[in-house]
Amino acid sequence: EELQRAVAMSLADAHAAQQQHQAAAHAVDEGTNSPPAAALAAEEAAAAAAAEATAPGDAPSEDKPAATPADDAEKKGTPAAAADAPQAEGSSLAGLSAQEQDRLTIDQMNSIVASIAESQPMVGPRQNIKAALTQEYQDNPLAGFLSGIAHLDGKYAAMRRVRKDGNCFYRGFLYRYLEALVVAQRKASPRDAVVPELARIKEVVKGSKAKLLSVGYEESAMDMFWEMLTELVDEVPTLTLDSLHEKMNDETGVSNHVVWFCRALSATQIKMNVDRYAPFIMDENGVVDVDAFCRTEVEPVNHECEQVQIIALTEMLGVPVAIEYLDGGTAPPSRLVFPEGATPTVKLLYRPGHYDVLYDAEDVLDDCD
Repeated sequence: EELQRAVAMSLADAHAAQQQHQAAAHAVDEGTNSPPAAALAAEEAAAAAAAEATAPGDAPSEDKPAATPADDAEKKGTPAAAADAPQAEGSSLAGLSAQEQDRLTIDQMNSIVASIAESQPMVGPRQNIKAALTQEYQDNPLAGFLSGIAHLDGKYAAMRRVRKDGNCFYRGFLYRYLEALVVAQRKASPRDAVVPELARIKEVVKGSKAKLLSVGYEESAMDMFWEMLTELVDEVPTLTLDSLHEKMNDETGVSNHVVWFCRALSATQIKMNVDRYAPFIMDENGVVDVDAFCRTEVEPVNHECEQVQIIALTEMLGVPVAIEYLDGGTAPPSRLVFPEGATPTVKLLYRPGHYDVLYDAEDVLDDCD
């Protein structure tokens, strides 16, 4: 029921709500690192409330680095101190109820997401790795960042930044995969022939709705999202790299819908294979509540992505991904492939709390042919 309420809102309504939050919320300094006093203690409640009240593209869960290197916690910045937030005259943080403090936290996080949306494209242009990242880590006390950047610059030809809004893994993964499909289809011979990978993923996406319904999702809630991804995949033969880039950066178009649908696909894979994923989602008491896990950790928009979600999505779609982990350590960045041993179609760069897209030299040459 919570999911149905969330997905029932249109992105237009979500965008309008976001603008209202931005106008009403106190100006937040993007560089601050001081969360509201209630934010950390009420994180789970705030995330659940945001998921219930909003649709894709609206309220986020709190961004934070996760315990594992494969999370998707977008550490763009955290809200300013709650004492600086707008409050009723004569009131103070101590005088607010827990529910009011949670709402204050959510409003401030919405304001941050709105600010990020104004300053960052959903997916940016392709860039040289060293030129894109060196200045950001120039003064970082962990020397491993600069040496890791130099290592990656020698290994990969380019990178593409993805918006830091909590959806970066899903967005970067889907963008790069569709981009590879467009390139492969453009090279098809004869030109109107459907390449095998495009034919395969069409069948996977087409069959995904039955899988979603089998684990309890309502058809009325899922139809719009499923149809948008189906139509986008069907459009691949007519797309150019420029038109794909435009679609995936359209704030009011299909982009947010298809990115959110990747969350539903990941959750479905987990629900269909509870025994396999149980060790990843078991709580401290040994209890496995897969529905609660998906409701709080997978489905909410702007919520961090951890390793279990990555494994689930790559298995559901049959699209392998390689991830380079740049964490500031002295050793060169480590590389993991999901599933292990596969040849990755998509390569991503992980930095604490964020994912961007990576390109081999071969990828760049293919795109320029």
